[in-house]
Amino acid sequence: MMQYLTSNVDDEPYDSLYFAYCQHISVFALIVITASCVFVVVFILVATFVVQRRVARKYAPKRKISTVNISVGESDQHKEVKDGETKPEEERMPQSELNVKPLSVNYHFTRQCNYNCGFCFHTAKTSFVLPLEQAKRGLELLKEKGMEKINFSGGEPFIVKRGDFVGELCRFCKIDLALPSVTIVSNGSLVTEKWFEKYGKYLDILAISCDSFNPDVNETIGRQQGNKNHLQSLRQVREWCYQYKIAFKINTVVNTYNQEEDMTEPIQELNPCRWKVFQCLLIGGENAGSEALRHAESFVVSDDDFKNFLIRHKSVSCLVPESNDFMRNSYLILDEYMRFLDCTKGNKDPSKSILDVGVDNALLFSGFDEKMFFKRGGKYVWSKADLRLEW
Repeated sequence: MMQYLTSNVDDEPYDSLYFAYCQHISVFALIVITASCVFVVVFILVATFVVQRRVARKYAPKRKISTVNISVGESDQHKEVKDGETKPEEERMPQSELNVKPLSVNYHFTRQCNYNCGFCFHTAKTSFVLPLEQAKRGLELLKEKGMEKINFSGGEPFIVKRGDFVGELCRFCKIDLALPSVTIVSNGSLVTEKWFEKYGKYLDILAISCDSFNPDVNETIGRQQGNKNHLQSLRQVREWCYQYKIAFKINTVVNTYNQEEDMTEPIQELNPCRWKVFQCLLIGGENAGSEALRHAESFVVSDDDFKNFLIRHKSVSCLVPESNDFMRNSYLILDEYMRFLDCTKGNKDPSKSILDVGVDNALLFSGFDEKMFFKRGGKYVWSKADLRLEW
């Protein structure tokens, strides 16, 4: 009996220690559970705040801005200059039909150019160029919605990475997307034979802009750089197109300095698959108005002057005329941010980027007139495989 009592007395300190240990464990567990709950609550609050900020930023009314490039070394920084209110996209009425198919798209991936044409309607307001992979993603989205033809323009497309950027886009569109038609519009001055060797197989049509076969007129217009001979570049590119089996096209803008010129003989000599003849067009904020980088008012010709130019060249079978009425709303134009540009009101009102809202949503604010697109002959034989040209 005494031994039993002694044993119980000896175990009491251990029981007390065990009880204290359990209390500490319980307190520690309670602290951990409380801290975890606090962390979860804080995380939820922060996540909710971030989501609300993003939603508010996405749908907040936007101001019309001009983007002014500030060069610092080789990096591009941009300064936003607020120059008047404009309606945000949410307040604008859609200008295009719901079932529009982006059959043919013009992607102006850069605004930079080495020429200084006085009537240019897509001027160097920014130096922004999308990263190559993002540009490819946008082109893939367009293909999924029915794009068959992509035209790369600018600015001057060959100015970015010495032509490798547009070359890789051509390769992607022809090989990965299997587009029937891949085309480029260029001034021709930066094109090299090395580019044709590397990328020519991925290109269907190369269009070179030429507004006159008089060197003095080209200089007056601004279609040249330094001592480079624009007409010499034109003819050299024509030879390379023939050599590397690429359809050759010429674009001409009829303006006050070339409206009396007869280009019949040199055009027939160069024998392009198409000679696109445009009437000089004014676009607010681009080549007209106080905010424009160009002022093309002095370049504009009347409808009668444009018709007279066409009559003078009626014997040229490859001539494809486009007056202002035909041209203004019949092109699907993507800017450097992959936003469709709506020209229905005389300027370029951008949609949201197709990379952010998708093709269908952006198309609603493109201002695209699909009926006029077909009326002006926007759908033609645009694959070199179908042109059956004699190389």
